[in-house]
Amino acid sequence: GSPSQATLVDIRSVSCWLMLADIADSTGLGKELPPEQLPVVIGRWFADSKQVVEANGGAINKYLGDGFFAYWPSTATTVPRLATAISGLKTLQESGRPRFRLVVHHGQVLMGGGPSMGEESLSGSDVNFIFRMEKLAAALKQDCLMSEAAATGLGNQVSAQPVGDHPLSGFAGSFNFLSF
Repeated sequence: GSPSQATLVDIRSVSCWLMLADIADSTGLGKELPPEQLPVVIGRWFADSKQVVEANGGAINKYLGDGFFAYWPSTATTVPRLATAISGLKTLQESGRPRFRLVVHHGQVLMGGGPSMGEESLSGSDVNFIFRMEKLAAALKQDCLMSEAAATGLGNQVSAQPVGDHPLSGFAGSFNFLSF
C-alpha cells in the first residue's frame, strides 16, 4: 500500500460504560499515614480495584495520579457484570482505605486514533463528560455519582437516588445525576 493509506487511523464510535475512580483526599491520606504506608495502601487499592474491574469484563484504560479510568464496551452481558463490579468497588469504598469517589456514565466513545502503550485511546465528549462529573461529585461531596444515561441503562441493577440537575463546565444546559 501507499504511505498515505498506512497513516489512516482506525477510529470508531463505540457505545461504552465509563467509570472513573479517584482517591478523595490523597493529600490528607498522606498526612495521616506514615510515609512508608501510603504507597502500600494506594498500591493495594489499585490492585484490588483492577481485579474487580477485570473480573467483571471491564478494562482499566488509564491510571491517573490518584485514580483510574475504566470502560466496558456495551454488549448483551455488560450490565449485570458492571453492576457486580460496582458492588465490589462499593465494598472497597466502605473499608475507607483509601476513601475514593466513583462515577459512572454511559455514552458513545471514540476509540483508536493513535498508538499508545497497549491501551485503547478513548476520546469524545462523553469521556470529557465523566471527567467533569468527577469534579461535580467532589463539589457535591458525593462518593458515588452516576449520570442519567447510566441510571437508565442499569435499571434496577443498582439502586440510586436523584441528587438533582446540575450544570457541567464545558457542556450546555444542566444534567440529572444520581447517587448510588
